[in-house]
Amino acid sequence: MTPVLRTLRYLRPAQVGHRLGRHLLAPWFASSLYDRWCLTPDGEAAIVAVPPHLWPGDAANGHRIRGGHIRLVGHDHPFAQPFDWQARGQSLLWRFTLHYFEWLADLRDVEDGAVYARALIGEWIDAHPRPGDIAWHPYPLSLRVYAWLCHAPFVLDGADDDWRHRFVLSLDRQVRHLGRVVERDVGGNHMIKNLKALAAAGHCLAGKGELAATALAALTDTIAEQVLPDGCHYERSPAYHLQVLCDLIDLQALLAETKTATPAWLDDTIGRMARTLAFFRLGDGGLALFNDGDVGDSTRLERLDKLLGNPPKAPETLDQAGYHRLAAGEAVAVMDTGRCCPDELPAHAHADTLAFEFSVADARLVVNCGTYAYQDAAWRNRLRGTAAHSTVEIDGIDSAEVYGVFRLGRRPRDAQGRRRTDADGISVVGQHDGYRRLGLIHHRRLSLASDGRRLSGEDRVQRTRSPGTSRRMAARFHLHPDVRVALGAGGVLSLDAPGMGTWLFEAPGEAVRLDDSVYAPHFGEMHQSRQIVVETPLAAGDTVVRWQFRRHP
Repeated sequence: MTPVLRTLRYLRPAQVGHRLGRHLLAPWFASSLYDRWCLTPDGEAAIVAVPPHLWPGDAANGHRIRGGHIRLVGHDHPFAQPFDWQARGQSLLWRFTLHYFEWLADLRDVEDGAVYARALIGEWIDAHPRPGDIAWHPYPLSLRVYAWLCHAPFVLDGADDDWRHRFVLSLDRQVRHLGRVVERDVGGNHMIKNLKALAAAGHCLAGKGELAATALAALTDTIAEQVLPDGCHYERSPAYHLQVLCDLIDLQALLAETKTATPAWLDDTIGRMARTLAFFRLGDGGLALFNDGDVGDSTRLERLDKLLGNPPKAPETLDQAGYHRLAAGEAVAVMDTGRCCPDELPAHAHADTLAFEFSVADARLVVNCGTYAYQDAAWRNRLRGTAAHSTVEIDGIDSAEVYGVFRLGRRPRDAQGRRRTDADGISVVGQHDGYRRLGLIHHRRLSLASDGRRLSGEDRVQRTRSPGTSRRMAARFHLHPDVRVALGAGGVLSLDAPGMGTWLFEAPGEAVRLDDSVYAPHFGEMHQSRQIVVETPLAAGDTVVRWQFRRHP
């Protein structure tokens, strides 16, 4: 069976049907008849309300835009009249982000920012009269609709009547199209973005109240499916969990602004997701790097903390998502013992089962490598692979079959973990069968001492059938770039970083080596780092490797 077939077996028939339908309808959407019959307003379009502007922009990028360049997802691109909306040479994610228009927030505190924003929006309207390219893809379309509504007071201040009419008319046309292309084939955070934009348009554009009610009803069902009882978004990515939480806070603020009753499920979901976000934050306040995404924008996280008020207490375990948090003294470790992803949505899954991250005070010690880019053949699946995570790999084989850009074929069927707390500290024992085709099961025990001064582990590779070939296991521990490491006597490593003090790593009886690694805390940003590797041949029976990090002295 090919990887594609191993992916398709997990998809829902409705997903495949919606995807085929979108492809079949693409020529119709791009036609002049669709434009005339389906996108023309049947009355005078008008903005009657706007969503509150909650999230601060980046004034430095605003000044960069005024200077003829724009920085998105870590990369600069020329951005002066005539504006290059195709941005050839940039990745698809970069071009999507350009068409989000969320960077309008960056221009709000720049001199003549509104004038320049109007020039940009006007040229975009002229360059994209109807659906047919990435600008009208439902994901950037959703973010742009919300951004234009949110920043409408800013961009309309000082605009003449003709420009106002063009702006509102374009908004109305985009909303009409979005309602026909909701991403039911993708689902996940994409569908939440679609429905949020439609709900906002229903509240903010004249004559679209029915759209608001329909979108909110659909969002109710979608959130019930996507947010697990433990409060974790079902894609199991801390970064996308943050995005969805911010989307729901936006919606909550919009309902309050328009004096619309907030449904109980919305307040409840925000509360549960806020607690889960606290679970994923390490000692420096940023997010753990599991699955796709980054450590989070510090400005947005600070703003979120203010909006939420008193910071919620982090739970110890996310039962449905399969994550465990071990915290004692100044130490925090987060371990993944759950399945890779929802079966039907593998886009952001990594082969990271039983990986962990570990911070001390505000310093990160053990990390996963992160996500540098989506459309980068050299790095995309290298950083999704098992070797880019602080877990065990066998013979360089991934524990889940990552391929393409957002695809996952073979994957662990059984991934589980259980927690125990006693006077000595906290222990989590997990296992997964991602190597079942090799006749192997990986077990890991992670234990944090009650004073937070020792993190110890045991990795056991269990054979479920007689060995047919010799294999090797490698336990990898990726270090944050700030960590300075030196090899001492007996294979003991000394680890130092600002604010962390000195820690020692040892794996008695095992060969310990240092290799190069990389660390990508944000899209488009990569740093050189180091990794500890404990590698050993598999025995005829079970193979056990024990190791520990301990504070010195």
